[in-house]
Amino acid sequence: MDAEDRLVSFDQFRRRVRDAPLGLIGSSPGEQTFSLLMDRGDIGDITVNHFAGSDHTVEHLGSAEDDSDDGDLSSTRMVHVQLDGSSTLVQNGRTAVLRPGDIALYSSARPFSLDHSGESLILRAPTTELQVQDAVIDELLAVRLDRERPMVGAVTPLARHLGRTLETGDSGVETRMVDAAIRMLGAIVLETSRETGYTARTEELDAVLHYIEENLSRPDLSVGEIAAANFMSARKLHSLFEMLDITVAAWVRSRRLNHCRRELVDSAFSGLTIAQIAARWGFKDAAHFSRSFTDRFGASPRAFRTAHSGAPLIDLSHRTHVKAVSPNPASPPAHMFA
Repeated sequence: MDAEDRLVSFDQFRRRVRDAPLGLIGSSPGEQTFSLLMDRGDIGDITVNHFAGSDHTVEHLGSAEDDSDDGDLSSTRMVHVQLDGSSTLVQNGRTAVLRPGDIALYSSARPFSLDHSGESLILRAPTTELQVQDAVIDELLAVRLDRERPMVGAVTPLARHLGRTLETGDSGVETRMVDAAIRMLGAIVLETSRETGYTARTEELDAVLHYIEENLSRPDLSVGEIAAANFMSARKLHSLFEMLDITVAAWVRSRRLNHCRRELVDSAFSGLTIAQIAARWGFKDAAHFSRSFTDRFGASPRAFRTAHSGAPLIDLSHRTHVKAVSPNPASPPAHMFA
């Protein structure tokens, strides 16, 4: 495919954003000369979008109530990493002007406008991947996270490289890059939140989430142990998870399944059987794992692994070009997590 075929015209751009789940509105100050390079990759629950080219605006004009009525979208947040040029994000009465290296968060289920110029990487991720409660993230919507902050500065080179190598995803490389970026972004949110008024209750939940993540591989991990290890009652533990609108058991199961999904398509683990991968993350009963995996991802572990074997790890079925440019070059006992 040559360069001309990889460019998106204004009509194509407007049609694509209009047909998106949110029904976005796309506009541009230069419709006649509009030329935009776009890439999209779906890595598990995370969508990576890379844009470079003509100035344009994307708006979502839905009502504020959409956040509670929008199903899966209400549990996702967008992370905008400005790579070149500048963009202006408006949401929740805030305005963030982003320069190269800056980052901003916004919710895809609330009204927003984004005036985009230059090159950027935008990740759409469930808050369960960021491992930060919605309330903490929402305090920072449309707040500019300055490139001068050390952790923010570390994300930008990773985002730039990821944006330029979407097409060549193989051997789990891009998945690992996205995992690293998401973990860093979650840490940035927590660090910034602490500086702007971090509550004791939020800090307790963060400690619990860290403990769970460090002990996911143990099939005997239980609510009682998690609570005791964090010096609280089981009742208090359950109340903390109400902040995430999820139960403790559902959180543990979701995190285990996500790790299994990644290893099933990562060539570094191709020598392991499905049962061995499941056992690595606390699933001892193969049938229980298979049912849970199928319910979560819509395909059995075997079918999922086979479908991704020998194929690029990133799903580029929605790809509109192949290169972007920039001016600057095991089941636990029933009383546990069944």
